[in-house]
Amino acid sequence: METKSQIEKYRKTLIESELVTEILRCLHGLEFDCIRCLALGSPSESLAAQYQLALLLILQEHLTAKISIYDPILNEKDREILKDMEIEEKYDNKSNTLYFLPHAPLTLMENLLNMDHPTYLLCNDVITHTDRLTKRKLNEKYPYLSCAVYLLGDNQSKDGFTPVVNKRKNRQKFIEPEINYPIDEIYFKHISISRFENTKKNDAWGNSFTDLAFHRLTKK
Repeated sequence: METKSQIEKYRKTLIESELVTEILRCLHGLEFDCIRCLALGSPSESLAAQYQLALLLILQEHLTAKISIYDPILNEKDREILKDMEIEEKYDNKSNTLYFLPHAPLTLMENLLNMDHPTYLLCNDVITHTDRLTKRKLNEKYPYLSCAVYLLGDNQSKDGFTPVVNKRKNRQKFIEPEINYPIDEIYFKHISISRFENTKKNDAWGNSFTDLAFHRLTKK
């Protein structure tokens, strides 16, 4: 099968890369029963999805964990490819799971945090992935992600500040709006992040792993 041979080729390319060395070093010592992949895309139609699937196979071999993939975009050819690789959709969220979400939309990430309460996430850097939204808007639409960014200590300035004019000095001051983060309602109390530096757009895999980072959430 042509697509499968391409994925194997990309697996060999990735396994020699500094990026994968960095990822495996980050995961060293951790044990997982399952790698749950969401928002992979279509391996039969997308180069990025082929590289991401190749990385999944490397992780599977390194972690000796089964792979579970779900994406509504998967077509019949994709399902045949995954079946041939003994990868299935079936998933037990009670298992010790590494979640892999390459370029997942914010809504999916929010729902995952809300429903599955993951501990380990290999996905887009949550700060970079959400920085197009003001802190207030992020908190309104995606409270779990908002709390994650807050706990990571994202103190970068955003728009949505209230200008105050000092009449004596005629200067503008900016006061950040008060945001009530629902910290008491979320399941985690701490989050750490490891960013991977070796993700350049001129690499063979292009933007397949842009802003990829490993997130570890400590539950309450």
